[in-house]
Amino acid sequence: MSSEVRVAVDAMGGDRGPSAVVDGAVEFFRGGAPEVSRGVSLTVVGDTAVLEPLLARAGAGRYRIDLAHARQVIGMDEHPAEALKAKPDSSVMVMAGLQKSGRVDAMAGPGNTGAMMAASLFALGRLEGVSRPAIAATFPTLGNPAVVLDVGANVGCKPEHLRQFALMGSAYSRGVFGIGRPRVALLNVGAERTKGSPVEQQTYDLLSEGPPGIEFIGNIEGDGILKGEADVVVCDGFVGNVILKFTESISHLIGGALYSEMISHWSSRAGFLLMRPAFSTLWKRLDSAEYGGAPLLGLNGVSIIAHGNSGPQAIKNAIAAACGFFRSGVNRMIGEGLGGMSALQGVSQ
Repeated sequence: MSSEVRVAVDAMGGDRGPSAVVDGAVEFFRGGAPEVSRGVSLTVVGDTAVLEPLLARAGAGRYRIDLAHARQVIGMDEHPAEALKAKPDSSVMVMAGLQKSGRVDAMAGPGNTGAMMAASLFALGRLEGVSRPAIAATFPTLGNPAVVLDVGANVGCKPEHLRQFALMGSAYSRGVFGIGRPRVALLNVGAERTKGSPVEQQTYDLLSEGPPGIEFIGNIEGDGILKGEADVVVCDGFVGNVILKFTESISHLIGGALYSEMISHWSSRAGFLLMRPAFSTLWKRLDSAEYGGAPLLGLNGVSIIAHGNSGPQAIKNAIAAACGFFRSGVNRMIGEGLGGMSALQGVSQ
């Protein structure tokens, strides 16, 4: 896979405004790993009248950063389908159009998740054989990162959809994290084969039968995700989104608890100073900004959905995630895996 990557970034849709995106884009080149940023060019999408002075202030002129103008912005509270129809020149639509036309290879954005999903699907379409694209989130564990999908794109799923998620998540884990044979588990209310609703039970049977490329290890309960009991965890989007939001709150709980203990006594403050490097490492490991964003798997392209509240660090890492996805050949692996799934015939769209 070529090291040359062209990435478009939506500067207008996030909660923190365009300055956070511009600073993140510049930081990607200035403070990121050279092996990641080498060969990368960025197109920042939004109102050029707003973006030009921000880029100048951030010192973007020395880096491979261009602008693409978009007159409109889709807000976080807008209905995705209605907003895309009413705002064809929105930053997310312009960004998706750049990839559709072949002017960029990947895109990332911190805006309205539904609009990002809809624009990506409209512009790029699905890989052949994919019934439903899925959002794959990365969770920290004591070992390898765990990929959980779906975390919000699909609320009601059939067993065949969940099996596709298993295959796509396995390809992502192999391609991006370099795990040779990712352990795939089905999220359930118990480890036994007979646990869960008919959907989970039928999914268990399908995953037990294959296809090749899925190292299915059975059911996993919620506490097993952060313990690292599986490399890929499959569930529907409703459950996955609840887990995602709950897990994001853990770092705030730990940080608040540490601060309360630290100020409670002088000895605690002294101990904190001694342990500060370890706490910094732990905080970085739990911080969702370190993963940048979640890919929408199953598209005929690359779309990274960043958190709406993304700051410069998260934007920097979202751009890095887009580059890593494009270079990894994940879509090729998904296509090859789906080609071997004869059960795809007749799957409801």
